[in-house]
Amino acid sequence: MVDGFWTVQFKGVQGWGTGVVVYTGGHVYGGDSAAMFTGTYTEQGDAIAVRLHVKQMVPGLMTVMGRNEYDLDLAGTLDGNTLHLSGCILGTEMRLTATHLKQCEVPPTA
Repeated sequence: MVDGFWTVQFKGVQGWGTGVVVYTGGHVYGGDSAAMFTGTYTEQGDAIAVRLHVKQMVPGLMTVMGRNEYDLDLAGTLDGNTLHLSGCILGTEMRLTATHLKQCEVPPTA
């Protein structure tokens, strides 16, 4: 199950970054030093599909995709406490890859 608190390393068209992510009850919340992101996810076995909205929150700190605000479609697989995702900004070929490491469980949502 993907629900939990994760650290993430990602690589985009402008370089790499690290951040934290919470997956809980079909929703995603996270961020790094430059941006915050929210979205949804679905699971089917070990396959994960994620849709994120990313928004720059610190002027002057560029996101790894080189845009201030964008949507990402990501897909990947869960392997124990490691989650590998990759995908593109909607409508482009601008690709992002991410490797998550699960740090702990989160309480279930009501």
